[in-house]
Amino acid sequence: MYYTRSTTFIIALLFTVTFIQGNSIHPNNIKEHIKHLLNISGVENEYARFLSYLKIHPPKENIKLNALYDELFSSKSYISDLAEAYAKYYTFDEIMELIKFYSSPLGVKTIQFNQVLNPQMEDLMLTKISDYIFTAAEHGLTIPIPEFH
Repeated sequence: MYYTRSTTFIIALLFTVTFIQGNSIHPNNIKEHIKHLLNISGVENEYARFLSYLKIHPPKENIKLNALYDELFSSKSYISDLAEAYAKYYTFDEIMELIKFYSSPLGVKTIQFNQVLNPQMEDLMLTKISDYIFTAAEHGLTIPIPEFH
């Protein structure tokens, strides 16, 4: 009798643990996995750098404006928007492969390399834009400037 009850309990326990573990990686939780992927890939740091570059900072004295800023520009809002986009273009299995890659030594190296490379490329592009403008001006050429509507 005791053996039957304990065996039933152990089987039930194993099924419960398996169900809970299986649930945590279920494709319905894809956005949580995407958020994890974005976290390990350093997207938040790039986003903060981007906002800083654009000189968009949270207002300090106006509570309502600060709330609006948080709603539109906070890292949490950005990650949520980005997770929506990723969910449209990547399958659950692809997200899991990306997590696996960015967690690997090569993935970590890629992230570190991109953090060094991105500012260097921005500087290079700004230099090229300056050269383009000054060289064009020296030759009497006008560069069409896009109009914003």
